[in-house]
Amino acid sequence: MATAPSEEELLQAVERYASRRGAVLGTASLTWQSVFECRIVRSIERREERRVRAKGRKRPGAPTYTDLAAHPVTPPLDPGTRQEVVLVREGSPAEVECGDCVRGKRDCAACEGSGRRSCPRHVECAVCRGGPDACWECEGTGHPTTHRARRTAPRPEGAPERSECRRCKRPEVACPGCLGERRVPCPACRGTGAVTCGTCRGARRLRHEECAGTGVFTEWIQGVVTHTPDTDQVKAAHYPFLSRLRKGRWHNAELTRATDKLPDFLEDAHREQVEPLLARKEGEVRRRVTLRHLPLVRVVFAAAPDSIYYAFPGRTGVVVVHRPSRESVTGLAWSLGVLLVLIVVLLLTVWR
Repeated sequence: MATAPSEEELLQAVERYASRRGAVLGTASLTWQSVFECRIVRSIERREERRVRAKGRKRPGAPTYTDLAAHPVTPPLDPGTRQEVVLVREGSPAEVECGDCVRGKRDCAACEGSGRRSCPRHVECAVCRGGPDACWECEGTGHPTTHRARRTAPRPEGAPERSECRRCKRPEVACPGCLGERRVPCPACRGTGAVTCGTCRGARRLRHEECAGTGVFTEWIQGVVTHTPDTDQVKAAHYPFLSRLRKGRWHNAELTRATDKLPDFLEDAHREQVEPLLARKEGEVRRRVTLRHLPLVRVVFAAAPDSIYYAFPGRTGVVVVHRPSRESVTGLAWSLGVLLVLIVVLLLTVWR
């Protein structure tokens, strides 16, 4: 790892940069504001047992165990990868009779095991729609409303031929569909009052889907070992030129064990920030700690307090970035605001 530039080297780089820009220097005030990033990814292991029930006669196709807590399970190499391992306790699979069926079948609920369902014996005539036109004489009641015979009455053109009424016995007055009775035998049951159940098709019993028609269930104790990523991090402070900092010469380190020591390039403030996050968590079986550090100084010259300079090691040398101070930016904003107001007032005065 290349040695980081000293405080004196960083200050000299800032002075050279400011001199080329014609800045007035004087006494320099230098403070360290190094950039620090840390990301901790842990693999947290959880083990639990649960009872599982499956339809029919099954053979659980998973590895077996005797003691889940002691059973060896290798965590993922990458602690950021989620993993689930399913096991079966040795000797736990057993068949259990289904208490809700008989040999995998149950009475049809639609017909209550009879195979047939009730049906109206008669339905409304489709020709006269069950109205008074069922018979021109008795209107389907069997009692003629007039004594004048309609035998010779002319039939409207295109009207169906009338028949003898079964109720009042008058010829050529009744609906040809129901013969004056307003209704006809149900075509589904042919007037019997019962039809084959459409659900079981007359079989009376149906396959019990809950047990897949087997009449049994298979139960066993399932052990589940999960590895779940858990992340903590310390983000870098915000800088308006953060994209330039990304190209700096960072110090990097990666720790994989709880006993690993923090690298020497970290400053005391960063150590105090990250050490509480490194404590081992319950269920932790693997970790990856990524540390990144970039030395950064902030320099302000007494003769030019409105200018701030930042210096950090780059890939080919010290990089210097110049930024106006917050006070100067605020003052400039106020000045522009006042100028804008004056322009508006002037324009309004001219337009009047």
